[in-house]
Amino acid sequence: MFFLNFKKNRLNFRPENIYLTGLCLSIFFLCTCIIILSLVPPISRDALVHHLAIPKLYLKHGGFFPLPCMSYSYYPMNLDLLYMGALYLGSDIVPKFIHFFFALMTAVLIFKYLKKRMNTNWGLWGALLFLSIPIIIKLSITVYVDLGLIFFSTAALLGILKWIERDFKFKYLFLAGGCCGLAMGTKYNGLIVFFLLTLFVPFIYSNIKSKAPDAQIKAIGFGLVFALTAMGVFSPWMVRNYIWTKNPIYPLYGNYFNVQMDPECIIALKNQEFIQFTEGEMTFGRFAYRKFVYGEKWWEMASLPIRIFFQGKDNDFQFFDGKLSIMLLVLPLFSFVSIAGSINSYKYEKKVLASFSVLFILFAIFGSVVRIRYLAPVVPCLVILSVYGLKNIRFLLWHTRFKSIKKEITCGFWALLLICFVWFHGGYILEQFKYINPFSYLSGNVSRDAYISSYRYEYPAFQYINEHLSPNAKILFFYVGKRGYYCDREYFPDEGGNMKLLYGLINSVSYPWEIRDEFHKIGITHLMINNSFFKERIFLDINDENKKNLFLDFIRNWTEMKFDEKGFSIYELKVGKASHGNKPHDF
Repeated sequence: MFFLNFKKNRLNFRPENIYLTGLCLSIFFLCTCIIILSLVPPISRDALVHHLAIPKLYLKHGGFFPLPCMSYSYYPMNLDLLYMGALYLGSDIVPKFIHFFFALMTAVLIFKYLKKRMNTNWGLWGALLFLSIPIIIKLSITVYVDLGLIFFSTAALLGILKWIERDFKFKYLFLAGGCCGLAMGTKYNGLIVFFLLTLFVPFIYSNIKSKAPDAQIKAIGFGLVFALTAMGVFSPWMVRNYIWTKNPIYPLYGNYFNVQMDPECIIALKNQEFIQFTEGEMTFGRFAYRKFVYGEKWWEMASLPIRIFFQGKDNDFQFFDGKLSIMLLVLPLFSFVSIAGSINSYKYEKKVLASFSVLFILFAIFGSVVRIRYLAPVVPCLVILSVYGLKNIRFLLWHTRFKSIKKEITCGFWALLLICFVWFHGGYILEQFKYINPFSYLSGNVSRDAYISSYRYEYPAFQYINEHLSPNAKILFFYVGKRGYYCDREYFPDEGGNMKLLYGLINSVSYPWEIRDEFHKIGITHLMINNSFFKERIFLDINDENKKNLFLDFIRNWTEMKFDEKGFSIYELKVGKASHGNKPHDF
């Protein structure tokens, strides 16, 4: 009996089972690493600017209300609403796991798609490859919304493939349209998904059913059904923005709408008085900017769609502020290799996935600044194509002409692939552990305040504001980067208008106290300044020595420095007469 049980257990440890177990353990290990990296306070830029800051303001106010000085508050907020619930319950770490949940759900979509067309092992390969892509790891540990956009756009695209597979039944088109609407309601980049898929639907139907009666009319009808369904799901955010601004997709395409803010931003209104001082500013196109600022050659800009796969760097805007993987560039090419003796059953689906990826990348690169996360909706498509490519490579190796050593060649390829996978993807995880250093916080050696301060140098200034300033204080930011989540007082973020306002004031007044008076008129009580950037710009942009002295007089005699640490200062605007006995500020 013992011998029979032992023999049965030996059969369970076949190479196929070991392979399957290894893939499952790898996914589990990766998810564990992401969970550990997420258990620290939020420090990512857009979380502090938008995705946590706006829900916090809405909770404080008791509901939705217009924030005209924060244009990003008019973005769609499907995921931000979920974050609001977490903040209401008292946690700003839970939103990271909400965001990561959408990565897991996308991995499930990829797994189910590949499992049906290949097998479980290939499905797990797809899930592992997706979750281990550096940009996906980075997004999984931050409070952004891109993973929601990725999930909904992938669901919409796979829904269209399901619609094709099930002979164009309406329910799958409705499902795809609904998911596309949710993608648009998550982030405006979903508009690119909407545009492309709305074109895909009639094109696909007319291409496949070209010989059917009334094919063109039905194709247009299907396109309208998809578009109207998506717009219907997205419509609540358009209605909100239309009521507040008369532009349903504000702040996009402001030139095409008669924008009427309700209410107006007082900073923008005040800037209108000094518009003559901002005329003649030089603006650059996106590619001209890369040429003059980064010194890129024409061929470097022409090769951007290729460079994004291997030149990405975190926190470096020249190199796209994120990382993809060279695998997503190379492996999809093999998915289209014609192999004698093999059946290419899903060639049309591959073409759809590849077309969506190429068109989305081109639209995103030409339509906005190049950021890896702006291109992230194509990652699942490229992962699926990569797995198809891996399967084709495996077939090629197994049917090599070198029959006597085909096993060695196959093993060598998989070993090389594993080494590259661990080197690039595993190495990125190690980089994140070094940068985020979660164990210092989780062990209790570093407090929450100390941890945040080590990454966000403005945080001690916010601590001072929250502990010492009146609840009625209003702070105007200068080069703080709009990161106001940790500020518990009313603030005006530095959206670009603040420096224009200051320059306009300096150029329009004759006495320094008039600058203070103008600030008081719009309710400003304090200034928060990032000294290094501010000093560099203020003296660079003011050419008139008399105006420079006027500004210095304003700082020295009509403000009082209340706080100065880590390069950030808090100045209080004086109410009474100036006292010329103050210690001069370091300007």
